Formats: sequence, structure tokens, C-alpha cells
Amino acid sequence: MMALAGNGVIAIWNDILPEAREDFFEWHPRQHIPERLGIPGFLRGRRCIAVDADVEFLTVYEVSSIDVLTSESYKERLLNPTQWSSSVLPSFRNNVRGACRVNYTKSHAMGGFVLTVRLEPADGMAVPLTEALVRDVMPGLTDRPRITGAHFVVNDVGLTSGNAGVQRGRLITLPDMVLLLEGSSAEGVRAVGDEFLGNARLEKLGAKPGIKRGLYQLEYSLQNLVGATNEAPSAATKLHY
Repeated sequence: MMALAGNGVIAIWNDILPEAREDFFEWHPRQHIPERLGIPGFLRGRRCIAVDADVEFLTVYEVSSIDVLTSESYKERLLNPTQWSSSVLPSFRNNVRGACRVNYTKSHAMGGFVLTVRLEPADGMAVPLTEALVRDVMPGLTDRPRITGAHFVVNDVGLTSGNAGVQRGRLITLPDMVLLLEGSSAEGVRAVGDEFLGNARLEKLGAKPGIKRGLYQLEYSLQNLVGATNEAPSAATKLHY
């Protein structure tokens, strides 16, 4: 059974200033994602555009291990952006970025549509909410019509706290828990998301009100799966709170 390509995920949401839009569309697939895939441990990068979301773009990087995000190779790229990156990044708006550990992942194909659900646990509810998502909510979603993958990742503040705040002209905020539901049609993903990942159900399980939802369509995917192994998780994995 296929799943996310590794045990770590970088999830990024952003809008872009109108005057930088065309540059962003060229920079991202021509330079930025290929540059990231040149870092050992980066396995796949995907960019999606909003179908129904408050923030227009979603980028997901899959990495072999969360340790990749503390590697010297990755730090070197973060500290030394290219000239093109330095000109584009200050035009990001509504930028949310998380370096996440994978709590659950299962799929049989990469979907052309992705629903993202960003949520935070209510006080004292992180453990029961995590357990309920892994045990009761996520299993079985890939058996639903039009659904190709279901994933639950949790931002690691120890890895991303240094990226919060103003960075190279853009304000970055952090997610907490993120659910990703992939599928072959927007209608199918939306329907299953509403039925099984609805706000009312998630709040009953322990999520705070104010859940952020967005439906996206895949624009492109670049991958370097030479480093992927069968050790990548295929179902529930160790819980991270």
C-alpha cells in the first residue's frame, strides 16, 4: 500500500501579490522545487491551486525523515536563498508553514484534488483528539468513493518555531494539526470531507472552533524517489503530541 513518500512533511499555504504572480508561477517549478529536491532526503514536491479556499496556493514537500529538516544541507539552502527566491518570497501573503511529523498515512494513488483541514486541539485535548483521529477517523477513508489518500500530520514547533514571524519580507504563521484528503474529483473529496471530517465532528472530538478548510487542485508534482524505502509509513504510526 502506497502512502506519503516519507515520515516528514512540509506544508505551505500562501497567497501572492498580483505584481509578482507571473514570476511566482515560473520560479516555483523551474527553480524552487527542483532546488529543494536536490537536498538529500527531499523526495517529492507538489503544488496545488485553490478550488475553494481562503488561501490560493498549497505546497507539500515529502521528506524521508524529519531529521532532513535539521540537516546541514537544508539549513544551508534556507540561509542562502537564490537571487530569484529573494525577489519572489517577499511577495508571499497569508503564509502558513509547518514542518510536520506523519501520524497517519494511507493511499493507493496520488490524487488530483486535496482537501486540507487545519485544526488545533482544545486545552487538554491534544492526546484524545490525536488518538481519535488515528483510531476512528482516518482508517477507512481511502475505501470511500473517489478517495485516493488520507493523511494526518502534526507540526513540530521545535523545527518550525524559528520560521514564525517575519522572514525575508513575509509573515509566517504555524499550523498545528493538519488533515489531508486526496481524491480523483473535487466533488468526491468535498463530499467525504464534509461527511467524515466536518467541523462539528472534529470539535466534538476535541478540536477548537475556527477550523480552516481548503479544497485544492494539483497543478504539478516533481519527485525524486530514489531515496524512498519500504520504511515509509503505510498506516498508523507512532503518535506525536
